[in-house]
Order: sequence, then C-alpha cells, then structure tokens
Amino acid sequence: MPIFKKDKKQKITSPKSAENPLQLINNCKIGEGTKIWNFVNIYECEIGSDSMVGCFCEIQKGVRIGDRTRIQSHSFICDLVEIGNDCFVGHGVMFINDVYPPQPDRSEWKGTVVEDGVSIGSNATILPVRIGRNAIIGAGAVVTKDVPEGAVVAGNPASFLRYRNGSKGE
Repeated sequence: MPIFKKDKKQKITSPKSAENPLQLINNCKIGEGTKIWNFVNIYECEIGSDSMVGCFCEIQKGVRIGDRTRIQSHSFICDLVEIGNDCFVGHGVMFINDVYPPQPDRSEWKGTVVEDGVSIGSNATILPVRIGRNAIIGAGAVVTKDVPEGAVVAGNPASFLRYRNGSKGE
C-alpha cells in the first residue's frame, strides 16, 4: 500500500487528499519524513518529523506528537494528549480525556502527557496521566495514575513492577 509524506511546513486542508483518497487528513502539521498509512482519520493535530502513523488510527484536534514516534494501527489519540519524541505506541492503544463520560463541557476534560522515550504496549488504555521519560507500559495495562520516569508498569489497574536498567531508583 502506498504511504503518504508531507513536508513539515505544509498543511493538509482537504478532507480527502488528492494524493491519497484512502486517508482523511484535515488541517494537520506533519513533519518531513513522516509516514501516514491508509485508512486514517487525523485532524487539526501536529505530528513531528520521521514519525509513523499506522492504519485505522484516529488522532484528534489538538494532539501533539513528537519526532521519531511510532503510532501503531488501530490506536485512538484524543484531544489534550501530548506525546514526546522517540516514543512507541502499540497497536490498539486508547487514550481517554473524559473520565466521567459523556461530558460535553470540554473544560471538564483532562490531558495526558507522554514524555520522551516512552513505550506503550498494545491494547493499553491511558487515562489522563503523566507518563515519565523512558517509562514502559505493559500490553493491556490500564494506566490510572502518573508513571514515574523509567518505571515499568503493567496490569489493570497498572502497578509499578520495577525501574528500567539505567533509570533512577536502581
């Protein structure tokens, strides 16, 4: 399947790109070298350089994703999420910004910050939290509390297992 590349300075404004009608990309800033696969719905977000967004992802308005970050297929990234540089978001990861749905008042929504170097395993659910630099989130984890820098967490709800080699706490 063909991939879609845009220059960092370009904005995509049409709902169906003339280059690839299998993508819904509207008013996004997409960095140079970033690859966007088919069957995506991304709008009014920023994605850094040399990143990748897999098939069947939705990335909503206001999301910011850093450089060299991979978003695997079937992931949902909602408004008020910031993902740093050099991160990995596994298949089917869901971010939540509304802890008491349905909440139509956006001022009641809460944000999530994923710092640089974080790896999130497939099918994890991330509630509004801060995930520290170089942390690892296990597959299927439900993250309900902040995760310290370099921590490894897993489970439902996610609990601390240990620190990564070379991280604080060792």
